[in-house]
Amino acid sequence: MITGSEIRQKAERKYTDFLKYKIACNLNGKTDDEAFFPLHIKADKGKANDDLQKYEQEITPLYEQSKNKTGTGYTLEFEEINTRNYGHQQKLKNILFENEEDYLSFIKKKAEIKNLTTALEILKTQIFLSDTELTDWALAHTQDLTADCSEETDFWKNICLCANWLHENQKSDLYIREIPLSVHTKFIETNKALIHSFFSTDSTADFEAKHGLKQKPYLVRFRSLSEMPLLLGNLSVSELSLPLQDFIHLDKSECLQHIQTILIVENELVYLTFPKMKNALCIWGHGFTVTMLKHCEWFHNYRILYFGDLDEHGFQILSDFRIHFPQTESFCMDMRTLQEFSQFRCKGKVLSGNSIPQNLSDEERAVFNELRNNTERNRLEQERISVNYIRGKLRYLKF
Repeated sequence: MITGSEIRQKAERKYTDFLKYKIACNLNGKTDDEAFFPLHIKADKGKANDDLQKYEQEITPLYEQSKNKTGTGYTLEFEEINTRNYGHQQKLKNILFENEEDYLSFIKKKAEIKNLTTALEILKTQIFLSDTELTDWALAHTQDLTADCSEETDFWKNICLCANWLHENQKSDLYIREIPLSVHTKFIETNKALIHSFFSTDSTADFEAKHGLKQKPYLVRFRSLSEMPLLLGNLSVSELSLPLQDFIHLDKSECLQHIQTILIVENELVYLTFPKMKNALCIWGHGFTVTMLKHCEWFHNYRILYFGDLDEHGFQILSDFRIHFPQTESFCMDMRTLQEFSQFRCKGKVLSGNSIPQNLSDEERAVFNELRNNTERNRLEQERISVNYIRGKLRYLKF
């Protein structure tokens, strides 16, 4: 016979369907083909000829936990049957939840449904979505709707304020902090994913760009590796950080005098400690190399070296960068380097869908395959490669 814990498990499995039912009730004013309650629980209820003592041992705890005894929870319905061995007996006929109150009390979800109801009451009158769009959105965001948002006053009203404003002002070119709403900046920053969900199911990456907001400037950090410093008028500096929109015009300045080679390095410490190099400029790439530097048309006039981690993503960045700058050479991403520092190899992430970068040389592809075929040691971080080794590599470069 079914136990109380098994009834709970079966009841909890019905919760997703119940959420759909509640959303339909709140947003459409009607349910599907039939009402959700009474909710019957299919179960082994025992047989007429079961051993009477065993049956009583199993039914007693089930009865003690039921609404028949406690006043809430599941209800046990009995029927009188005539058995050959024991005569007339009360046998369990049905297990059911008579109403919403009983059901939610039993699975301890009353607070969640209250949260959902409160949210939907606000959304259906204050969000810009149509009824059909809101229903589809709600069905996909039950976890958001049932979450406890009580720590933030007027949470759902403020979510609507933000989403509606973005809907009506799609090209504001304002920073988030400048949005003229009575909602603090931190609220929008924290709830980007939820706000964006009313517009699209895609990633919240580039939230500002997708909603016509001004983005924080991306700073390009670079330093001279040669004996010649960077020139800014009468000022000589060893290192600079410039907004990308200014960096893409760096060729119009004096900074590139005597520069012949551009080196892009992913790790900050490797960038800071990279040895001297004749007529070279070093850029700290830190993962955004392709998406951010592809607009630097003046790169086409320079020799470019890329030094990334020896892992799948490092070679993917190299491959992607070559789409824009085919002359790009890899640095310290060869088999000899991998073997020299093999003891430092570790487990790293693999590319989505096990894709293979297209724009690699034969040796680079061999290194990539060597890494992919060893899933437990498929990464060599570039900071593991010693400065002395890098110096040795530089001596073999042809300038």
